[in-house]
Amino acid sequence: MSRYHFMLIVSTVATLGSLYFSEVRGFIPCPLCWWQRLFMYTTAIYLLVSLFRNRPVDGFFLRLYTLLGFAVAAYHVVLERLPDGEALCTNGCLIKWVNYFGFLTIPMMSLIAFTLLVILAFYPNKKNAQ
Repeated sequence: MSRYHFMLIVSTVATLGSLYFSEVRGFIPCPLCWWQRLFMYTTAIYLLVSLFRNRPVDGFFLRLYTLLGFAVAAYHVVLERLPDGEALCTNGCLIKWVNYFGFLTIPMMSLIAFTLLVILAFYPNKKNAQ
């Protein structure tokens, strides 16, 4: 299995998880969540199509989308952790729909998924590493 297969697994699990929270549990995504979904869903669909059709994967595209998603997720987590975060985000970005183990919120789950994707996207190929 290549790193792209692992990236497909991570992005698919994150996509299905976000759909579970919104469509099954009924949690309403905030604007920052929608941006994170844009980057995650696009990554998952792109990898699925590329790997299914045995086409080369564009590393630049993956790095760009995972970094942008990581940036939005990190910003969301920072807003969530700030004492006066409500002043910066007034449109539902700070509603903690879940809070597992006292720290694992939906934005944090997204940040963890994007962190894994960024690590995998920038992991060097075996043939290029010396």
